[in-house]
Amino acid sequence: MLKGKKVFLRPVKKSDLSVFLKWFNDLEVIQYLGSIRPITEIEEERWIEELGTIRKESDIVFVIEAVNSKKPIGTCGFHHIDYKNQNADFGIAIGEKRYWNKGYGTEAAELMINYGFTQLNLNRISSAVFDFNERSIKLHKKVGFQEEGRRRKYVFINGRFHDSILFGLLREEWKERRKIS
Repeated sequence: MLKGKKVFLRPVKKSDLSVFLKWFNDLEVIQYLGSIRPITEIEEERWIEELGTIRKESDIVFVIEAVNSKKPIGTCGFHHIDYKNQNADFGIAIGEKRYWNKGYGTEAAELMINYGFTQLNLNRISSAVFDFNERSIKLHKKVGFQEEGRRRKYVFINGRFHDSILFGLLREEWKERRKIS
């Protein structure tokens, strides 16, 4: 559906269940998502089903595929979409660790942001990142998000409390940034 040089974003399919279970039960991956317990097959099946039913209006989630391998490497999407006020929360997870730090997440984020502002007519995209997730902080800043605040000692992960950094990107900032690059 959305294609870049490195990644292709497509809708979630039922057949993605096994790869989701692998990613979202990997402690190294889920520490960045704030999850503390394993995801069951039943829970993940229900989540996939809800994307096409009760969450259809509020969430849009894509699977990120690497163009070169045509294999799923992660997910990204918008959550809590508020069409009246034209805003949404952005989230991204690269589950295949060998694709970390290689620009796949950045390109997927840029495709999503473009989709959000041009197709969904959003005016604002928000996101939150834990303070120890340096890769995600770097990604957010690289694609134009501005740090707007912190929820101090918000999550307890790996034996200590961490801040949640709040990011925001406005359509006018995104447009201005596109003129420059």
